[in-house]
Amino acid sequence: MKAVVKAKPEPGAELKDVDVPTPGPGEVLIRVAATSICGTDLHIYEWNDWAKSRIRIPQIMGHELAGYVEELGPEVHSLSPGDYVSAETHIYCGRCFLCHTGKAHICRNLAILGVDRDGAFAEYIVVPERVIWKNDPALPPAVASIQEPFGNAVHAVKRAGVAGKRVLIFGDGTIGLMSCAVAKALGADAVWLVGLVDRRLELARALGADRTINAGREDPVGLVRRWTGGLGAEAVLEMAGAEAAFRQALEAVQPGGRLIAFGLPPGEVPLDIPKLVFKEVEIIGVVGREIFSTWEEAARLLARIDLSPVVTHELPLAEFRRGFEVLFRREAIKVILCPGG
Repeated sequence: MKAVVKAKPEPGAELKDVDVPTPGPGEVLIRVAATSICGTDLHIYEWNDWAKSRIRIPQIMGHELAGYVEELGPEVHSLSPGDYVSAETHIYCGRCFLCHTGKAHICRNLAILGVDRDGAFAEYIVVPERVIWKNDPALPPAVASIQEPFGNAVHAVKRAGVAGKRVLIFGDGTIGLMSCAVAKALGADAVWLVGLVDRRLELARALGADRTINAGREDPVGLVRRWTGGLGAEAVLEMAGAEAAFRQALEAVQPGGRLIAFGLPPGEVPLDIPKLVFKEVEIIGVVGREIFSTWEEAARLLARIDLSPVVTHELPLAEFRRGFEVLFRREAIKVILCPGG
């Protein structure tokens, strides 16, 4: 089969012919119909310090997918060949304390598709049965393949407790944009998004943002304080992964409000503890999705939210380099690779 492989300890990747994997006990072979490029894939492609410390070469990249069950391994009981599926990409052990207490998404022994094992930028992938999600047949493969990042948005917005509140989101990436739609669907009184790219800000408004702020030209903190009579937003989500954005988020959150830390900055971010204490701000770190409650909630929301505008490019797998290039240039939102064409 064809697969996009991180084959050398340097920037880039290669399209290679590799063996089709064989499912073992409790695993299924999936024929990939659509797979999407995410921020983690960008880190691996550019070969940054995190990737150097985590990725074992050679390895097939990618983790967000939709496809069809092709073959069952031994001891698989809930699936059949032909089932239309996606996958929770965080593979939990099911044995540790966190798994046993309902927190499998932060399992102590977590393995991630395309990071800790071969991924989805390929014609076929093997995935454990326990992390398979059966898709609504009406869901297009391109949209079905981005349910995993959509689940990130759902989980983060739910932890923010947005119903009836004024919500400020930092970050015009895919998950920040999706969070606008989720926040409105979950009853936010107002949703404001801070970003840097005008085209993305337009999309944020189309997805439900009431107002947008270009941080390259405007002061987010000053504007939000003006809009709230000096108080700030009750719920702030930092999804940009930038030190400046986190500092502004702490300034912009209302005293007694909630700040969701989701974005991953490249280094340590100094925290103004006195400001945090005297404002009595609640900071919550959020990662991934709750398994599988977030998927259930996301499926219901997809009946009300159209994510198709987020998908800006659909390319054959062989054109993966073009997909990475437009993402690095910030000319795309979500790029879908199609192994079948």
